[in-house]
Amino acid sequence: MSLSASPPGTILIADDNRVNRLLLARGLEHEGHTVVFAEHGGEALQLLREQPFDLMLLDVLMPELDGYGVLAELKGDLHLREIPVVMTSSLDELDSVVKCLEMGAEDYLTKPINPVLLSARINASLEKKRLRDQQRELISKFATKEVAEDLLTSGFSLGGKHLDASAMFCDIRSFTTIAEGREPAETIELLNDYYTLM
Repeated sequence: MSLSASPPGTILIADDNRVNRLLLARGLEHEGHTVVFAEHGGEALQLLREQPFDLMLLDVLMPELDGYGVLAELKGDLHLREIPVVMTSSLDELDSVVKCLEMGAEDYLTKPINPVLLSARINASLEKKRLRDQQRELISKFATKEVAEDLLTSGFSLGGKHLDASAMFCDIRSFTTIAEGREPAETIELLNDYYTLM
């Protein structure tokens, strides 16, 4: 029985143990997810840079570059840091869990992984990502490129900047029709020209 609430996603499984990769993939593919494998951290980073993924299952203990190293690289990369990462490990130590979460992991599962718990955590993480992507899209749609980038990189802060400003209210006939066919920057430029003439 599938507990899937989110549409299926493309998931990267990074684990040096072939049996673990296959066990994880079986349940995920059964739910409709597309699964890609990486045998070590370096391969995982290469795949992440070559194609888009909706989520990553990342083993903590791997050769060459361990899960902590991969997670640090991901969270330091502006293009990759929004990919949700669910850490997997046979380490059931609180220190490891806390370290991963503090480094930016979305979740942490200990091996052997319960399939029902895996499904629930994956679907919750995919739903959060879907909502973050929607938020990004809305911000980009209704703000200029510069404002959107600022909001997406630094977030919304209470208080913000204090500026002296004057407000003028006016009614522009058919403004909605005019604005719908333009990019936000074009609309703002049009309004600035209009207000300059006022």
